[in-house]
Amino acid sequence: MKMRFLLSLSAALLLSPMMMAQIQWHDLGKGAQVASFQAQLFNSTQSISVLRYPAKRLRMRVVNDPGTNADSTGAMAARHNALAAVNGSYFNMRTLEPVTYVKEKCRVEGATTPGETFRTDGLLAIRGRKVDIIRCDTLTYSLAAKQCPDALASGPVLLLDGWEARDEWPQSSFYTKRHPRTFVGTTNDGWVYLVVIDGRAPGKADGATIHETALIARLLGLDNAINLDGGGSSTLWTRERGVVSNPCDNRRYDHEGQRRVPNIVIIK
Repeated sequence: MKMRFLLSLSAALLLSPMMMAQIQWHDLGKGAQVASFQAQLFNSTQSISVLRYPAKRLRMRVVNDPGTNADSTGAMAARHNALAAVNGSYFNMRTLEPVTYVKEKCRVEGATTPGETFRTDGLLAIRGRKVDIIRCDTLTYSLAAKQCPDALASGPVLLLDGWEARDEWPQSSFYTKRHPRTFVGTTNDGWVYLVVIDGRAPGKADGATIHETALIARLLGLDNAINLDGGGSSTLWTRERGVVSNPCDNRRYDHEGQRRVPNIVIIK
């Protein structure tokens, strides 16, 4: 795994200075910054929106409002007076109920269904200002989240300690085809990142495979990262700028295509 990852990363790093030079950070206060840019990576056009903040200055939370209370990421985040937010984990699109483990304010409000185990292999665990990404399965979520008021199961885990999290990714289309992606990541020096990779707009936003998503996370300097729900759900929102990514649920490359989701990850 490490050799394959190093070869892929080395190829991508040839373009990394150009990509990083395109990032023009906009200050949101309390150390939080947001940026959106396009980069040519993996023989494709990647449209990427990034929010980062120092963990010691802001708090992350999981907000779960399923069913009839489900709403767009932006609307739900505004209701909870968030500084910024991304969409959460996987859900039933008919009922708008979560299909992964969800813990909000010490209450367990969702469980991972058998059909989600092919991609849900980790936990975004939040305790105070501490954000951890933990590799675990359905039998250990409760134990891993025991001391955490908020937690969200999702996956796959993309990076652990700077390395791609699996020797080989499964060959299902979820992993191998390019889709919009959302992920949360951390660095060892105390930064937390919320990232959206746009997709389904050929030539403007081609989307990424899971392997490519892991490489983008590493190019951004992350040490640990976990994938959240993607596709039409992928949205990055800030209080100051509104939707900064290009959600594709309206099948257009603009800021209007948000999808209703049952849970989101916010910072305050």
